[in-house]
Amino acid sequence: MKTRTRSLISSLVIMSFLFLLNTGCKKKDSKNTATGKDVYTIAVISDIHYMDPSLWCDTSTAFKIFVTFDQRLPAESDAIMREVVQELINAKPKPDLVLIPGDLSFDGELVSHNKVAVYLSELTSAGIKVRVIDGNHDINFRYAVSYLGYDTVPVANILPSDFKRIYTDFGYSDAISLDPASLSYVSEPLPGLWLLSIDACIYDKDLAYATTGGGNIRQATMTWALARLAEAAAKGKTVFGMMHHALVNHFTDQDLLYQYNVVQRSTTVSDSLMNGGLKLMFTGHGHSTDIVKKTSGNKFLYDIETSSTVAYPCTYRMITYIKDSALIISTIPITHIDFPIPAGLTFQAYAEQRIQCAVDTDNAYFYTKPPYNYKPDTAWRLARRMARALMAQMAGDEQILSTSEYDSIEPTINLLGAGFLPIRTNWLNLWNDLEPADNSLVIFLKSGASYKK
Repeated sequence: MKTRTRSLISSLVIMSFLFLLNTGCKKKDSKNTATGKDVYTIAVISDIHYMDPSLWCDTSTAFKIFVTFDQRLPAESDAIMREVVQELINAKPKPDLVLIPGDLSFDGELVSHNKVAVYLSELTSAGIKVRVIDGNHDINFRYAVSYLGYDTVPVANILPSDFKRIYTDFGYSDAISLDPASLSYVSEPLPGLWLLSIDACIYDKDLAYATTGGGNIRQATMTWALARLAEAAAKGKTVFGMMHHALVNHFTDQDLLYQYNVVQRSTTVSDSLMNGGLKLMFTGHGHSTDIVKKTSGNKFLYDIETSSTVAYPCTYRMITYIKDSALIISTIPITHIDFPIPAGLTFQAYAEQRIQCAVDTDNAYFYTKPPYNYKPDTAWRLARRMARALMAQMAGDEQILSTSEYDSIEPTINLLGAGFLPIRTNWLNLWNDLEPADNSLVIFLKSGASYKK
């Protein structure tokens, strides 16, 4: 029933948009209006962090300790992947294209990558095109391990060449252009639409830095990408971008407070791509449902981030693409998986509870260490407050609904002194949602205007 209702609403929105579009066209131009197969459905699933079931067991001490601190759902990842694949195959309308902006494996395990490719083949067998790009957890990741006993045991990870081989049917085999300097490529998954997939991951020189999650677009890759944008403009192609790391800050000072979430030199890089003609970039990495818009004169660039399927809020995007005209963006929560959930909890409540516990534990430990050195009870109070802000930002369209939530921060400053000010700044930035809306949005591709659906 939910799927039918969602489909009806989407159809009404599309029909209204097409009516407005057609009424502005002369009769002789009617063949160019957005009708028939000029309307496509695109799904975006991100940060699926798939862990093959052979890598863990629930009696493992190492696994029990790991899930206490980690914000993802490794044990549930197989059930989540099965559910998402089936939802996409059975969706009405069924997606024409699925985009996956990185972190396909949990922590780079070869066995996990191979299984993801099997799942993606189910989508292509159902007539759905799939395009992927790598994330920071996918290649040369040094924490590729199994959790089967008291300690973790290293397992095989993959090299860049392995990534291209494993996912050859999901972007590389029919690429229009391959970047010699990285795993970046351009494909034309839909008529007239070029997908500029940019590899911004660090895996070739400094593996220690790569493990922290930082992103960097190589200069040679930038030169190649700008040349492809110029080529697309000359050929009259629409271009969508896809990369793992954020291209634009999704909240104030994100590149300073969470520097590994945003690509290096983000201002310069985003300016160059925007001035080169790029208007949309689909991203992941931060596990948040968030959309931001950058402008300069009459140019604009939207960074559309999709949350992780295996971390609260456990959502994916369904987008109606009206060719060369508009995007109608919806966010779909995963509400059920074939996995034992504690009685009385929905899957969404379970996922929220799990991440709340992990963030609380992780942050509380962090605040007891330098430079803060807070006592455990104080660290726990701060951790819970920060967790609420972080989870609100991850869910999107965040706003402080309780005045007590906001007012409680000032006494904390008086109690903890100036050392708390950086935490307060971070807390306020997370609650301050930048425009536009995050979960439901209509974007007009020619003007850059948007409105909440």
